[in-house]
Amino acid sequence: MRREPWLHFCGPKDLAGAKALLECLKRAGICVRTLDGNGRCGEGILCFSRIDEELYGFLQELSRNKDGCVLAIPAANTAIDTSLMWQLLHAGASDVLVWSSGADIGERSKARLERWRAVDDLVNSPAVQAKLVGASPFWRRVLRQIVEVARFTSASVLLIGESGTGKELIARLIHELDPRASANELVILDCTTIVPELSGSEFFGHERGAFTGAVGARDGAFALVHRGTLFLDEVGELPMPLQVQLLRVVQEGTYKRVGGNAWHHTEFRLVCATNKDLEQARASGEFPHRFVLPHRQLGLSGAVVGRAARGYSAADRALSTPVPVGQSVPRA
Repeated sequence: MRREPWLHFCGPKDLAGAKALLECLKRAGICVRTLDGNGRCGEGILCFSRIDEELYGFLQELSRNKDGCVLAIPAANTAIDTSLMWQLLHAGASDVLVWSSGADIGERSKARLERWRAVDDLVNSPAVQAKLVGASPFWRRVLRQIVEVARFTSASVLLIGESGTGKELIARLIHELDPRASANELVILDCTTIVPELSGSEFFGHERGAFTGAVGARDGAFALVHRGTLFLDEVGELPMPLQVQLLRVVQEGTYKRVGGNAWHHTEFRLVCATNKDLEQARASGEFPHRFVLPHRQLGLSGAVVGRAARGYSAADRALSTPVPVGQSVPRA
């Protein structure tokens, strides 16, 4: 049986704000309990009246070796700088809700909690546990990110990790959990094996006579993957001109075959993987900044997959940027 979510207030006492939040949660049908610091605390709501080191420290303590999600909500009538909310996510909050109206905050909190429970059910399901094994708090947070983005969004996903750490397994799981794409194709392209001279045909397809040896029309990856999932392994190896062309297809959902004049429509989820340091590659001009941008606009769940993800203390140190649930905080 699931326990009720906990509720905790952090910062200077604001009795009026606390009462207002409690009434909103009660109207939404949310029963809360006192935060128990022993063992697993589960999911809960943290109400704060200001963002300071005390709040950051409390969130870090909650997230350290705890298997739960924290929904951070500023107290009613509390002015909070939106830019600082990202620091709450870095500190360990799973999501941040901005108070807009009394009736709204309760229902939005309820929706977040219900989604997290649905995500946990999927994380603990045989479909996930049979493919991705791990029990550390860090690894479970990674799994939650993967499952939530796969099941509840159509976002593009970028996976960064060393070779042999299971990036393709994650891509397959994303495809299988996607209710839209799972009934269609998962198309896998290893970008290290694509010949630059034929890369256009590989992705876009070609018309008969488009080039020497094109004795017939051929569908490319964009046609085959329609309403499915396209997994580009080692995307950092794609030639720069092709990266720019791929970006347009992702943004516009249309393309032309090589040698053709007709526009074709395609709709798919893009999952990319690389073992490159993208920040360094972008600085050197090998990887365009614009290519990563669509993932962030759509709500990127960039699970940084490494061998440490299945460890414990090393894994917790490796955790970099928690991904917020939904679109509560504006994306950069």
